[in-house]
Amino acid sequence: MSEIYGHKWVSQFGEVCDFDGELSSAAQTWSQGLATIPLESISLGFSALVKEGREWPPSLPEFLTLCQTEKRIAPYHRIATALPPPPVDEKLARDSLAQIRKMLSGSKGARQETSGENDSPEPQQVA
Repeated sequence: MSEIYGHKWVSQFGEVCDFDGELSSAAQTWSQGLATIPLESISLGFSALVKEGREWPPSLPEFLTLCQTEKRIAPYHRIATALPPPPVDEKLARDSLAQIRKMLSGSKGARQETSGENDSPEPQQVA
């Protein structure tokens, strides 16, 4: 992080290690916090930092949030769970298909059944 943020990192979190080579308390905290995060996710976090152009380094919780791939993927990029197919009523499907075939064949009876009793209503006289 000090390569990205320079003196801002050091002024916020201190040096990574002391003169004896021991990790500082901040470095130990970050080390423990990142221990279970996959390297791929950490790389995503660094990419997000550079892309966002933050002026100051993030806190550990902020960086962990940037590493979470689930929050970074737009909803339309997630795989949707398919709904189960609707139940099919075989009798209803056959009856509907037969009715459509009748209408398409041009039979007069089918036309009257589907369009009602009177296709063109008589104009009514107004008194």
